[in-house]
Amino acid sequence: MQVDLRSECATEEIHDPIEVDEAYVPKVGMWFESVEDVGLFYKEYAKRAGFSTKIRNSNRCENTKEIKNQLITCTREQRWTLEVPSLEKTNPIRGANCPARIYVHIDKKSRLRCISKVVLDHSHPCSTEKAQMLPQHRGLSLDVRRTIENNDLSGIRPRQTFSRL
Repeated sequence: MQVDLRSECATEEIHDPIEVDEAYVPKVGMWFESVEDVGLFYKEYAKRAGFSTKIRNSNRCENTKEIKNQLITCTREQRWTLEVPSLEKTNPIRGANCPARIYVHIDKKSRLRCISKVVLDHSHPCSTEKAQMLPQHRGLSLDVRRTIENNDLSGIRPRQTFSRL
């Protein structure tokens, strides 16, 4: 079940989701052991689809402080609140009012997390080639880390290290 938020979206153009391997696409009814597992799963999907995510809302139980519900959205879902025309903004695509999101809730009986709502449409273009440049998906491989550490211990300057990588 996908929720269509096209009428709520302020931008006129909705970009279809990028083709991603079916095993990584979030679907309504998927079950996870913890909220962290859901977050890691959606981050992996986001990396493969070319966008980044953020946790928009989390509701906790009053007694146990355990997360009951969580809303994870695209980082570009925010709306601009300034009265500045979009042509004068330094980064007009940043607040693209993107409807992409998943909603997770806890099942009271099994204590598992279930995805209950999924929206995969974006109001901005996503780029799988540039996904590793997004702050959420940046990272160094283990080989590069070891090379940097070894060069640091041996006294090789960072400039020389990065020119060789």
